[in-house]
Amino acid sequence: MIFLSLLIAGATLNEGLTSAKNGDYENARRILSSFTHEKPSDPGVAQARLWLARLEPNPDTARVLYLIVVSNNMQTAYADSALFEAASIDYAYGLYKQAASGYKQLVEYFSASPLLAESFYWLGLCYLVLGDKSSAETSFKKARDAGTGGLWTAQAKKELELLGSSTASANPPGSGDYAVQVGSFTEQNRAEKLLAEYKSKGRSGEIKQINIAGTTYYRVWLGPFSSESDARNYAETLKAQGAAAMVVKR
Repeated sequence: MIFLSLLIAGATLNEGLTSAKNGDYENARRILSSFTHEKPSDPGVAQARLWLARLEPNPDTARVLYLIVVSNNMQTAYADSALFEAASIDYAYGLYKQAASGYKQLVEYFSASPLLAESFYWLGLCYLVLGDKSSAETSFKKARDAGTGGLWTAQAKKELELLGSSTASANPPGSGDYAVQVGSFTEQNRAEKLLAEYKSKGRSGEIKQINIAGTTYYRVWLGPFSSESDARNYAETLKAQGAAAMVVKR
């Protein structure tokens, strides 16, 4: 009877996962929710909870569900994914200290996780936003070293190059022929606010004032960069993060 019960529970879980992967999200949520309530001690509950969080349209509720996986199923193969997703929601909401805490917990507890390089990378971005360039550099180096030549290794290398270029004595402020424009405003205070945000992340930059047809524009330029390729690489990194960016000649 016990063996038969386990088979039924397993089939129910598999049915829910299949529905989710086939795009039948409402049915998947119904099956997986029923499974977690009826079989709370089943080994498959962690996976079911993880998928319920992924299928949840409300980010706040999803975050709670992810943290339940972390709290109740820490020793399972799904806890690192749940912790990463919860931290990513915090990052998207601008809760950088909270996000950093989540990413840090992941890299400390799950040193063999396939999410290690990606977690170190996002942890580095959190530190940049929080103004801790030293910790950001350390995290990016760990992301670079933990990766296997994939996306997050490349992204970490770009961030390290940018951090290096912003502090290298061979490239003092004002030198370099290229910059990356991240905004253009008719109100100077908006340009100053955007530049301040980037400077808080360890970036160097300036506001370039230009008059076109009687209208004054305040353009936010980050850099400088000694080569067009360096500027282009940085612009692509910003675009990958959702920012507007274009390379300009100084």
